[in-house]
Amino acid sequence: MEIVELAILGILAIFAPLIARKSGIPCVVLEIIMGIVVGNSFLKLINPSSPWFSFLFDFGLIYILFLAGLEVELEFLREHTFISLLVGSAATFIPFLLGFALGSFLGINPWLIGVVSSTTSVGVVLPTVVEMEYLFEEPTKPGSVPFTKLLLGATAVSDMLSMFLLAFFVEGVALSGSSLLVILLSILILYPSYKLVKVYSKLTKKVMDLERRYHFSARLSMVLMIIFTALAELSGVHGVVGAFFAGVIVSQLIYSSEYLLRNLASFGYALFLPIFFLLVGVKVNIVDAILKTNVFLLPGLIGLSLLGKVIGTAISARKELGLKRSVIMGMIMWAKLSLVIAAAETGLRLGTLDETLYSSLVLYSLITAFGAPFLARFMFNRWNSKSQHS
Repeated sequence: MEIVELAILGILAIFAPLIARKSGIPCVVLEIIMGIVVGNSFLKLINPSSPWFSFLFDFGLIYILFLAGLEVELEFLREHTFISLLVGSAATFIPFLLGFALGSFLGINPWLIGVVSSTTSVGVVLPTVVEMEYLFEEPTKPGSVPFTKLLLGATAVSDMLSMFLLAFFVEGVALSGSSLLVILLSILILYPSYKLVKVYSKLTKKVMDLERRYHFSARLSMVLMIIFTALAELSGVHGVVGAFFAGVIVSQLIYSSEYLLRNLASFGYALFLPIFFLLVGVKVNIVDAILKTNVFLLPGLIGLSLLGKVIGTAISARKELGLKRSVIMGMIMWAKLSLVIAAAETGLRLGTLDETLYSSLVLYSLITAFGAPFLARFMFNRWNSKSQHS
């Protein structure tokens, strides 16, 4: 039966991008919704606990965070370190504190609610930026950082900070001496690994035959992802943290090779990532999420996380972008998906939340992923029309 269930998910994975193209709804949102329909909420056609699906889900979770790390533009961060750190930090810690307060008030793990309030989904931000880039072409003032570049830099910083929060607070791991030793060794490995990849990226033209015949850079990237995931697990930190930072390191190869980026993306989006997002939906019980969860949780999460993002960017980016653009940046950065799912999955496995709360958090991430681009576009058009009439 597992192969039949996999075939069902495969068919849905084929139709999801076709429907997304026609409807304008993000493909990953559609995949989760389709999973909800065929999964625990309604039709119950798929058993997500089978060995095949457990492997596909776990690998997909690791790979989506690896791809998130690939999107980090270290070259840009080096050029605009201060403003990226300022905006990214404010847009992370302010919603984190508001979420922490909400969790404490509702009696739910405050670190978990803080983390899911603070994250930003680069997978939603990037297509939104591409779609809306023409709206922000004109600079706000001479010498200012372009809106889209600052948005991507701040998102990268926010992603990295959220990964640290996820690693050290959501899991609540009591670190032993051996775990601390492994963490120290892992940190020490990060820098030489980054330097080696940097050197290799300059030598790729000299080893083109090896690259052409064996896809060596893609192989190296995958092995680095697995090694850093294993190091993270050994140190008592969730493997997604290691996968994310492996992606950050490999992004130096991507910087010199668009071909490698296409290879790595196509490997994930061909099967693992669509199946992963479908399985996320399969595991959700939408009825329980709506009827059995604390009535204040979803409205509180939606309102406070949006407020925190907007306040964070308005305070930190106003001088660079102006008030309206900094508010719109906060609205775009409100979009969440992969890190919320990673945090919810981690909490579920550690027993810090139940399946009902897991379903609520996935529903919350769907609302933000769908609502953030819509809200940002709506507010921009509204402000733009007012300025034209005044």
